[in-house]
Amino acid sequence: MSGAPRALFGAVLGLGLLAGCSNHDSAGVQEGGSVGGTMVKSAFGKILPGKKADAAPAAPSDPASLAAAALQSIQGPVILVTFEAGNASTVGAMRGENGAMRTYQTPDARAFILRDGLLAGTRGLGRDLMSADTSAAGALIHARKAGTAKRTFRYLDGDGAERPLPVTCTIQPAGIVDQGGISARQVAERCEGSGVTLDLSYLVEGNGTILASRQWIGPALGYVAIQQLRN
Repeated sequence: MSGAPRALFGAVLGLGLLAGCSNHDSAGVQEGGSVGGTMVKSAFGKILPGKKADAAPAAPSDPASLAAAALQSIQGPVILVTFEAGNASTVGAMRGENGAMRTYQTPDARAFILRDGLLAGTRGLGRDLMSADTSAAGALIHARKAGTAKRTFRYLDGDGAERPLPVTCTIQPAGIVDQGGISARQVAERCEGSGVTLDLSYLVEGNGTILASRQWIGPALGYVAIQQLRN
């Protein structure tokens, strides 16, 4: 692993930026918050519904080793994704880019769609995030400024129906992370409405780049930590 990703990985873990839910965090429990750990074919060989188990080499058993292996074997931008419920990790390589939109694909062809670092959708996870508004909140997050923004998350329920979840989000910058040549500010985003409270967080450089984040897919899959290993 290169010096910058290693330093960032240590900074994120050390500060607990992407740690568990707060006491007020009500999202990800209505439809089974533990689903995330069993819904990802990660480095630990977990199988998603509809995928046959196939023989594969043993993968690293911890996120740091997984990240190091990914950086050695994958060219171009790479992300590390960890599902908070179950602590399963996987990596994604960029497979498409259209303006601010990037699509990252995992080894088992699941997709995470990011718009300037904010999660705009997922595909292939079952209870996917079909889309998420990011423009208004993203402008504040990238600028590391306080403010409020309206967002709507659209996710699939257990019957495959798309469910809109409108919320109002408050963005608040916090402390600076300055470690190993990396200087970035923590930015918190709390979204409330439609009977849920979402606590999201970001580590944002001065140029607006999101280095790491805690974001939300939906009630079933809950939160994911996303780290940009190579941009």
